[in-house]
Amino acid sequence: MGTKIKDETITARCGNQVKKILHLISYREHVSMSEVLSKSVMEYHKRHFPDRDFYKHEVELFGRYGSRKGNLSINRKKYLKEKLNAKHSRS
Repeated sequence: MGTKIKDETITARCGNQVKKILHLISYREHVSMSEVLSKSVMEYHKRHFPDRDFYKHEVELFGRYGSRKGNLSINRKKYLKEKLNAKHSRS
């Protein structure tokens, strides 16, 4: 796919049993809890959607392709201005 996605902090609630298991796996495997969770999500996806990759699944869910602009949230006003100027200059 080639698109680089920034790491993002997320928060999830889980029961004490899940926390204990997460700590145990993290300790025994010598990896961070984040890595345990990441691998778990990837394994879940692989098991439940074996014939799809993430990109195809995203397209199916959202119905369109991304802009391929990694700075869209930062430069949104610039891009909007360009689009509006192009639209109004067609007269």
